[in-house]
Amino acid sequence: MDLENFCCLGKIGVDDFLKNYWQQKPLLIKNAFPYFTAGIKAPISADELAGLACEENVNARIVLEKDGDYPWQIEFGPFEESRFSELPESNWSLLVSDVEKHLPETKTLLKYFQFIPDWRVDDLMISYAPEGGSVGAHTDAYDVFLIQLSGQRLWKIAKNYAEETLNNVDLCILKNFIAEDEWSLNAGDMLYLPPNVAHHGIAQDNGEPCLTASVGFRAPSLKTITSDYINYLNENTHGTERYRDNTAKPPAHHAEIDDNTVSRFTDYLKQGLTLDRENISHWLGKYFSDDKTYESEIVEQFLKNYDEIEKIATHNNFIQSPYSHFLFSQNDNKAFLFVNGSSYSVSKFFAETICDDELIDFEKLQSKMKENDKNTFLQLFNAGAIITEK
Repeated sequence: MDLENFCCLGKIGVDDFLKNYWQQKPLLIKNAFPYFTAGIKAPISADELAGLACEENVNARIVLEKDGDYPWQIEFGPFEESRFSELPESNWSLLVSDVEKHLPETKTLLKYFQFIPDWRVDDLMISYAPEGGSVGAHTDAYDVFLIQLSGQRLWKIAKNYAEETLNNVDLCILKNFIAEDEWSLNAGDMLYLPPNVAHHGIAQDNGEPCLTASVGFRAPSLKTITSDYINYLNENTHGTERYRDNTAKPPAHHAEIDDNTVSRFTDYLKQGLTLDRENISHWLGKYFSDDKTYESEIVEQFLKNYDEIEKIATHNNFIQSPYSHFLFSQNDNKAFLFVNGSSYSVSKFFAETICDDELIDFEKLQSKMKENDKNTFLQLFNAGAIITEK
């Protein structure tokens, strides 16, 4: 399928979707991915997903609605292969997060959502469930696209609901959920849900494995980003300057924090909490590209100079490590590249080209790379953010 001309939003189109649906209301798109109904297999099978859930450093969960020690019990991976033969015939689910990092070929799905910036994307989660399997009625605080890869799932949703949840269960499941709409999704269908819409997806038995992909988007809280930005300023901007009050006057009462003191500290804090665009741009790049979860999966190299990179390129393709996140910001012809929480001053051409695709167009890069770009490429290769294609 031609990725450049294909739109998974169907007849809605990107502009209409962003104006009238994004973060506003649900949208069902039948046959959003027609190649799943044209005999082309899903990017992962149920057996492959179960195999992935048995590996170390993979975030995998089994949810047992019934037949556990208590209702809606969660088990966390990695699992023994024998665990899957012990599971009941119905009413359980297997969920694996960050699938695109462990199986890079599945990242193709994420490319269809590039009408939303890369820094917004959280992960690709894929779930398998036999008949009746679900994780209960719940809400998410972020946008999500739910893609039926194979089989069938019934989705029930409600925009108005009682927020009370079940007691003594591992999940936040709505206690008195009443559906306002429901749809059956078959292979290739997709449902978009904005934040805080209650939903309940239940696997159906239509003779095919029920595999559902979930593309979730980051929605950090104000508390989280405020705290992180202040840490960034402390590490990158603030020096050792201390508070001074050379215009101090005797207090009316020695224990009082008076208005003059509050005013002085208000001004003092304003000095420290700078909100200039350059600082915010730099912080955003480092914040959204940083992911410590899979640091142990990144393998460092120890090349001494860029000439060794060119030798490797004669017999290998370079790709972005699936455990790395590439972003950039630009101003005129100057750009900053952000990878795994670090920043690099590079040319605009270098930043755009290296971020274009996981498969790096090294021949294109070579044609215009500046000396600083070459040094950055070497640093990224040695840091394990760029690897050779297997």
